[in-house]
Amino acid sequence: MKAVCIDSSDKPSKIPQNEWITEGETYTITRIVRMGLEKNKFGVLLKEVQLSSQSFPYELYDAARFLPLDILANIKEEEVTVKEADLELI
Repeated sequence: MKAVCIDSSDKPSKIPQNEWITEGETYTITRIVRMGLEKNKFGVLLKEVQLSSQSFPYELYDAARFLPLDILANIKEEEVTVKEADLELI
């Protein structure tokens, strides 16, 4: 699943910069995992960048930092529809 990073703020100091995500970049989510210690929270593994043992105890990126492209496409379609409807009212 492709997703765009919508939040790369607050990088934990233990994670090296070369293992961190970039806001606005598109990533491929290869796995979604329920985070065991944090209730109702999910983490993701990415194809393009991975967390190594240097990032311990971090093993996953918070899923809330990403927006799947299919959802983003639907949002953009709705914006276009609204704009077209607004133009018809003029």
